[in-house]
Amino acid sequence: MPKVSIVLPNYNYAHYLDERIQSLLNQTYKDFELIILDCASADNSIEVISKYTHDPRVKTVFYSHDNGLPYACPSPLNREHSCP
Repeated sequence: MPKVSIVLPNYNYAHYLDERIQSLLNQTYKDFELIILDCASADNSIEVISKYTHDPRVKTVFYSHDNGLPYACPSPLNREHSCP
C-alpha cells in the first residue's frame, strides 16, 4: 500500500488535466497513488485520463452524473454508494 494518496478531482478541465497529471507523476517521491475522480465531464477528460491508466500508481473513479462537487461524491475507498 502506498504511503501517500493524492486525490485529483476533475470536471471538464481536460485542457489542464494532462499537465496536472504529469506534474504529479513526475515527482521525485514515488511511494504514492493518484486517485483521479471525474464527475461526468462532458469534454475529453476521459480520453486524457485514459492515457495514464497503464501507470500502476493511477486509480480512476468515473461518476455517471455531475453533482457539481467532486468531494461530495463518495470516497473511492467506499464504492457502495453512487453520486448523490
